[in-house]
Amino acid sequence: MSEKRAAYIAVLMLGLVSLLGDIVYEGSRGIIPDYLRHLGASALIVGTVIGLGELISYASRPVSGIIADKFRSYWPLVFLGYGLIAALPLIAIAELWGGWLLAALLVITERLGKGVRTPARDTIISFASKSIGAGKAFGLHELLDQIGAVLGPLVLATLLGAGYGYYLTFLVLFIPYLALMVSLFLAKKSLKTYMQHPSKGESEKGSMKEVLNRETMTYIGAVVLNTIGLLPASLILYQASVIAGKGYLGAWFVPVLYAFIQLIDAPLALASGLIYDRIGLKMLIAPFIASILVAPLTVMGELIPLLIAALIFGFVLGTKESVYRAAITGLSPSDLRATAYGVMNTATGAASLAAGAVYGYLIDIKASPYIVLLFSSALQLIALIMLNSLIRKERSR
Repeated sequence: MSEKRAAYIAVLMLGLVSLLGDIVYEGSRGIIPDYLRHLGASALIVGTVIGLGELISYASRPVSGIIADKFRSYWPLVFLGYGLIAALPLIAIAELWGGWLLAALLVITERLGKGVRTPARDTIISFASKSIGAGKAFGLHELLDQIGAVLGPLVLATLLGAGYGYYLTFLVLFIPYLALMVSLFLAKKSLKTYMQHPSKGESEKGSMKEVLNRETMTYIGAVVLNTIGLLPASLILYQASVIAGKGYLGAWFVPVLYAFIQLIDAPLALASGLIYDRIGLKMLIAPFIASILVAPLTVMGELIPLLIAALIFGFVLGTKESVYRAAITGLSPSDLRATAYGVMNTATGAASLAAGAVYGYLIDIKASPYIVLLFSSALQLIALIMLNSLIRKERSR
């Protein structure tokens, strides 16, 4: 088998795993808050559980990345991380025993699994991308991932709409979970990962200094500012629930809008990856500029502006997600790549939490869309200046 063909198989197999994983995770994501409330959890508890889960997910990624690089334990961490997705179908048990506390622990467990697997998985994809292009590899993976993100909410919305309760709906998720683990086993068995590392002693020497070089940190800084300036999808859905509560739209509107965002995202992920392979970091200019509009449109609290915000958010997500990961391939040495992914993921995770808090507060106080526009524009302008400095360096190579 040629190296190029093996690389495509590697990316497709891992993309299939992510597709199945997102059916479970993204499907659950839309109903977990309602389920916790159903089990007796207050709004404070729900918010704390979701926030703590995300914090643990992102905080664990640098540790996972360092372990993966130091011990070359990429596949074991991928298996462990995906294995913990079983926590989501098991949430069904909480209705019979354990209540919201057990459900909360299982939600957090799954998020820990996300943190454990992500740097190692992205590193495996980056090695495979050597012969097909980083943008294409991550774009193809993101496309398959987003197909799962579309299917998951629609499947669970259909089950709940058909009258199945939470218990049976969560149990059904064991089907894609088992398919996921079988696919992961087959991927590991059939794939050769392209790992050309220096000796162990060399790779441990000054590792963090190499990862945190000026160019990489400038890139991560630009990504962080873009993320803080971009209103998160959760608040688009929050505003959608407010509009749905006014009576002229049903509860179905929220998961359908979320699926719409993912549907916009999916095809753009591959296209943007292919373009990145041709033009490099210039690919990020358009999503950085478009990010400015999402927040002011959302805080208006009206249906048409919200739909436009969701459309733009899907565009931004689709055009930057695969490029974010692909760019790290060119900015970090292969033996420290999982560490670099861990650092970037944690930084963007913290930025996402900050964005949620800031924009959530601005929505609560009914801030003027013009003030929100000013805030968003300022952050994206600084991010674009930092990005432009990297583009100039890219041209001079």
